[in-house]
Amino acid sequence: MTAVNSQSVSRFKGWGMSRKAARRREDTDWCILRTSGGRTLNLARSLAEAGFDVWTPIRTIKRPHGKPDQKGRRSTVEIDMPILPTFVFARAGGLSALAHTAGDPVHQHPPFSIFLHAGRIPLIGAASVAGLQEEERFAAEQITALRDAETREEQRRIRGAALKTKREREKALRAERHDFAIGAEVSVADQQSLAGMTGVITSSDGRSAVVAFGGSLTMTIEAWRLSPHDVSAALIAA
Repeated sequence: MTAVNSQSVSRFKGWGMSRKAARRREDTDWCILRTSGGRTLNLARSLAEAGFDVWTPIRTIKRPHGKPDQKGRRSTVEIDMPILPTFVFARAGGLSALAHTAGDPVHQHPPFSIFLHAGRIPLIGAASVAGLQEEERFAAEQITALRDAETREEQRRIRGAALKTKREREKALRAERHDFAIGAEVSVADQQSLAGMTGVITSSDGRSAVVAFGGSLTMTIEAWRLSPHDVSAALIAA
């Protein structure tokens, strides 16, 4: 994880915007906090209890629990899981306090860092997290439907229909070839953890591409998730 100092925190306000615009972004935009996958929910809960405005999308799943009964049926328990492990979103207005907390060796929260890109802290607008919010709503609707289902067969039908819809959509997108020139600037769609970030194509085969985001952050991403930078550059524009 990359450490963040006070200079890095103050720099996000100086991207060519007025003070009024900067204050507005502090109230509405998000920065990204990183932690380990297993600590994602604990970090969000801990920071929220400390008064920070934070959010990470959650889905609730049912898992078998205990031994089968005489009819071979097992009870289930509900478990909350992060939709985007390792990522917690925090309102930009709390950056200074978050940086102080992250650097305090005796703070009581799970370890975390503030995500940097090219030496700056990218701010994520409301439009950029809309997809994650929609996925969280869909997950909530699905678990509600499962709870309300009267029979095991109905539960299987609901799970199967949801999985089929998602697979069919992704299958159609993956079937298309997407070619990018080496050196082209791209943004990532349908992968909200990278929303607002611009990378450079270092290699591409039409199905996937290696994208460098600066520093040591290089990722192989399915080509259908990528779009030319000028399509989504507005996401981080001041």
